[in-house]
Amino acid sequence: MFSVSVAGDLLPPYVCYKAENLYDAWMENGPVGARYNQAKSGWFTSEIFCDCVMTIASPYFRRLDGPKILIEDNLCSHISFATIKKCLDEGINFIFFPPNSTHLCQPLDVSVFKALKSNWSTVISEWKHKNKGVIPKYFFLTNF
Repeated sequence: MFSVSVAGDLLPPYVCYKAENLYDAWMENGPVGARYNQAKSGWFTSEIFCDCVMTIASPYFRRLDGPKILIEDNLCSHISFATIKKCLDEGINFIFFPPNSTHLCQPLDVSVFKALKSNWSTVISEWKHKNKGVIPKYFFLTNF
């Protein structure tokens, strides 16, 4: 998960591996401040989303004065009473995109992820040309 502030600050990434266990080797040499987790499905659960908000967004917001707003899509794992309550207790308000509109409203898709996806596609193509199989998890952060 990538998070960017309106001021253009890129927050540390939150990496969720598709796995039953999380291994130290998968977290070595990653970006400074990154947080790691795992889910059997590889998708964020309510608990993982709450951990992401509390360990990535909340510390960033604590350094700022004034109103704080977290904009999210309406994915059901993001809509958790516990997460919203923790955020409200810290003065962080949520705004959710309307259902079925994220493809129209996602500001990061156009401004950040388009270039990221293009570059990632090049990396994957080069990997497949030189290697067999998928990129190993232990290799993912240390070489890309």
